Amino acid sequence: MGLIFLNCRQDIEQQLGSLILATDINRQNEFLIRLKSHLDNQDLRLEDARDRHFMLQIALKCADICNPCRLWELSKQWSERVCEEFYRQGDLEQKFELEISPLCNQQKDTIPSIQIGFMTYIVEPLFERWAQFTGDTPLSENMLNHLRRNKAKWRSLLHKQHSSSRSNDHSGSQPAELKLSQLLVP
Repeated sequence: MGLIFLNCRQDIEQQLGSLILATDINRQNEFLIRLKSHLDNQDLRLEDARDRHFMLQIALKCADICNPCRLWELSKQWSERVCEEFYRQGDLEQKFELEISPLCNQQKDTIPSIQIGFMTYIVEPLFERWAQFTGDTPLSENMLNHLRRNKAKWRSLLHKQHSSSRSNDHSGSQPAELKLSQLLVP
């Protein structure tokens, strides 16, 4: 009985670890390509333990990055908190004379541009495939609608920032959207 429990426990720990590691943003393209392939080939078999585990990884990825799919006020609040954390990291890196990490320079990376990039390159592609997998359920459609509305609001805020700061020239700086897309290149 003890050996069976030990083997079962090790299997559970391995699967949980695999689920957690799947949320690593550096593996986003890997998972998205695999999901797209499964959906295009219609070869996902949820009777198969590996396919079930893969879809659990995808579901956890969706849960991990779903903030832009919430109502605007809640989504905006959490987006601002995350960006403040990024900025604190950038301030520490600057203090210790380190290169400032992408998206962590509050002098160059605005919250709207970070959020638009995150939505465009990370959230939208995954949730569009998730909706395809779920058969465009009301929940998936609702989340995608929130995502699109929130992205439009961030674009509006970005436009207002650009209009009010035309006198401040940020030449040489890359938009946060572009930096985010470059992070995903393998």
